[in-house]
Amino acid sequence: MQNKKLNSVMIILSVMVSFISCKTLPEKKIDSAYIMVYDYENSEVMNVALYLDDNELGKTDIYGRFTFPVDDEKVHVIKAVKEGYEKVEQEMILKPGILIYFKLGSGKYYAKEAEKLLDENKYGKALSMINNALKIEERKDWKYLKEVIIKRMEK
Repeated sequence: MQNKKLNSVMIILSVMVSFISCKTLPEKKIDSAYIMVYDYENSEVMNVALYLDDNELGKTDIYGRFTFPVDDEKVHVIKAVKEGYEKVEQEMILKPGILIYFKLGSGKYYAKEAEKLLDENKYGKALSMINNALKIEERKDWKYLKEVIIKRMEK
């Protein structure tokens, strides 16, 4: 019986010491902006070069993410650039804690969509998609696909 009382007292003392020894941590200050970059298939895009007012900030990690400090609340232009993808930029007021989300279309994505639309006899949309692909990269097979789409439109 005494052992049970002693154990209870020891547990109570341990809990009290734990509470007394805890100190309150200061609130974490959010002073950064966060960027997330995905493609139109909702996959993360890594190694995207990010620019703030034409000055390179760095590149996204394997999860398509990047964090950088923000020390003002002015209008800035942020660009996302990667070979094989369209260049995207946004003008915005940066504030600490802001999340900036970029969607990038790749040339391969646009060409694949153009082929799909061609199969569905949606020639105008297919032409628009293949033109997007060709703006990103001038490939012979994509130029040929554009000619096929145009020929089908003429029928």
